[in-house]
This record gives sequence, structure tokens and C-alpha cells, in this order.
Amino acid sequence: MPTPSRDQAVTRRPVTHHDPQAYRDGLSSMVTSVCVVTTEVDGRRYGFTANSVTSVSMDPPLISVCLADTADVHPAFSRAESVAVNVLAADQHPVAQVFATAGADRFAAARFDPGELGPPLLDGATVSLEGVVHQRLTAGDHTIILIEVAGVVVGGGEPLTYQGRRFHTLNPL
Repeated sequence: MPTPSRDQAVTRRPVTHHDPQAYRDGLSSMVTSVCVVTTEVDGRRYGFTANSVTSVSMDPPLISVCLADTADVHPAFSRAESVAVNVLAADQHPVAQVFATAGADRFAAARFDPGELGPPLLDGATVSLEGVVHQRLTAGDHTIILIEVAGVVVGGGEPLTYQGRRFHTLNPL
């Protein structure tokens, strides 16, 4: 197993209530997919950018997404019955940026079509997972939304990733 090079500096910083930046910096080293999570409530569409999407269970088919309690769309997602998780393609980084911007006209950034259950599905996404809200859990300053997947639309293409506070694409080994 390879060992880290002596040229790579390893700085240990304790995570304390006085230095939450150490925690943020550590998490920014992780590579994640970039998703736009969407719903429709009372005829109005809502969405946000997320990189905290995880497969949870095969039976039933569950995924989770985390949403900050302070997010402008939190009230809508607290009432939503169905949700879509759209995994962005490599060329969709502008969509991620718009959906991460409070007050932006988010749905003008790309084409969305209603899914079988109603939530908007992003045209050209690598994959869109559509489902019903199974459960909501409070965890710290976030709400974990468990979604029971009812439909999958595979679009293909290279996914957009996020690491080190920057967008990336995959490079096969």
C-alpha cells in the first residue's frame, strides 16, 4: 500500500466549537457528486444544489439528501410529498451555481420536465431519481430527507463532481 509522500504536508487540527473551519476544510477534501434536488408544492417549483446525497437502502430503495435548516427552500421541502434528485452532467456546472444562489431564478437556468410524480426532472442530467418522501429527520442544523425511489431516468454522460471547493470531471485510471 502506498504511503503519503514526505512532501505532502499533513496538518492535524482538532475540531472544536472554536474552529469549525477545520471540519469544513476536512470535508472539502472529499469528492462528491453534484445534484440539484427539486420538488413542486402548491403549483410552485423549488430546488437547491446538494452534494450530500447518499444511497441508504435497497429494500425499500431509499436515498438521503441533507438540507440546511436555514435554506430559503426549507419550508417547501418540509411539506413536499415527492422529490427528484438530479445528478448533474459535467457540462451542467452553471446549473449547480444558479441553484446554490439564494434569490436566483433557478428554473430559468435549464430545461426541466415534470416527472411521473410531479417534481421537475433536469433535461440532460446524468441520472434523475424520483420518489416520495419516506421520512424527515432532524440532525444538527440540517434536515435529512429520506426518499423512497419510485423511478430512475438514466441519461448517461460524464458526471460533475465537487472537491476542494471546485467543480471537477472524472478521469478514468
